[in-house]
Amino acid sequence: MARPKKQDENSTHIESAAENKVPTATPITKGILKLAKQIDATTVPAYVIAKLGDDCLPDCCFKNVSKMVKRHGGSAQHGWKMREQPAAFVEGEFCAVWRRPDGVLIDVTPRADHPKKILFLPDSRLVWDGSDVESRRLMLRETPCYCGSEMPFNICHGLAED
Repeated sequence: MARPKKQDENSTHIESAAENKVPTATPITKGILKLAKQIDATTVPAYVIAKLGDDCLPDCCFKNVSKMVKRHGGSAQHGWKMREQPAAFVEGEFCAVWRRPDGVLIDVTPRADHPKKILFLPDSRLVWDGSDVESRRLMLRETPCYCGSEMPFNICHGLAED
C-alpha cells in the first residue's frame, strides 16, 4: 500500500469532453461519483485524452509518464483510472497521466482496448512512491450469491448467467 504524500498545489486542467472533441464513451454514473467522493472528495472525475507517448509500454504508466516529463517537460498527475462493470461494481485503478507544460492532461500509456480517452480522477493527496497501491472498488449491489460463497451474486454467478 502506498503512503500518502502531499502533492504540490499545481492547478489541475483537464479537458472536458466538449473541449477535446472526443465522444463520451464511459458515462459518469452515480456509482462512479460515489466512489470518486470516497477516494478524494476534493476532485471530480473527467475525461483525459489517450495519446500514446514515444516508447511507452503497456502497464507501465508511472515509467511512461516519467519518460514524457524528461523528454518534453511538464509533470506527473497521480490519480485513478475509473471504470464501471454495470450492475456489479465501479473501480478506480491508481495510475499516472502526463501533465503537459500547458497544463493539459494526457494518458500516454498503451492499453489493450485502445481507448480515445479515459475517465480519470486526479488525487490531491496520494503520490506514487514505488509501492503497489490497491485498486478501490465499490459494489453496486450487495445481494449475496445463492451458492453460499458469500460473494455478491453479480460477481459470483451473476456474470456467468448473462
